[in-house]
Amino acid sequence: MGRQRPPLLLELLDPPIRHDLDRVPIQAGQRVLDIGAGAGELTARLARLVGPSGNVTAVDRDTSYLAPTSVIDVYQRALGTDELPGEPGSFDIAVARWMHGALPDPDAVIRQIIDRLRPGGWLILADVPFTPAQVFHPRPDYATWASDPRGEDADLIQHLMTMIYGFLTGTGRPTWPLDVTRPLVAAGLNPVCTHRSVETWTGGGPGCQILADTAQNLRARLIQPELTHSDLDRFINLMADPAVILGSYERRTVHARKPATQAAQA
Repeated sequence: MGRQRPPLLLELLDPPIRHDLDRVPIQAGQRVLDIGAGAGELTARLARLVGPSGNVTAVDRDTSYLAPTSVIDVYQRALGTDELPGEPGSFDIAVARWMHGALPDPDAVIRQIIDRLRPGGWLILADVPFTPAQVFHPRPDYATWASDPRGEDADLIQHLMTMIYGFLTGTGRPTWPLDVTRPLVAAGLNPVCTHRSVETWTGGGPGCQILADTAQNLRARLIQPELTHSDLDRFINLMADPAVILGSYERRTVHARKPATQAAQA
């Protein structure tokens, strides 16, 4: 399905979205709107769930990683600027994840997605709110690297994690409002369930490897007078050091159901 996607932080969104997809009744023959489809890993999963009689409409600002099939339609759209494909009430499920910069009016985008859902349809939103990096050391005689003689390493990790988040999100802000349940409840969706997760990452593990790969991919943009190539090389080496223990970025998902009838929304 298209070309291979580079190892970016977006991969961290897939597991919690899959968890919420398991809680939503997706059936054969349904229509799904997949916003922020990326390279189409979840798009392909959705296509398998709806089967040959269903349809998945994959939307992304960059569609070069996507390829249409008999079940999957591909649309290039800039969320927050362009109208989403589809008529009102035409989708059974909508999945929306987006880290290509903060939206100018996320509430308006949420309303547009809800409008595309049929009565009784399900919505899943996902993003990565910023959380200050937590850097821990495995030795019991001090709680964090901040009190360690190597505290400059902790400062470097915290600084790079903040910079990486800012570059990947565009403005350093999450996609959806901090109180994302507010516009959903105001629109009458019920139930509305929010899930937040933070992992512990150790050097050499998948999470730290994603940070190292992302730092390398962004090297030209990360280098500044106060951050040298040597600093960046040190960060990449630390991400492979099993003595490094981090608290990951927070991952947030929300699933909610549109009222089955207008009377239920009133």
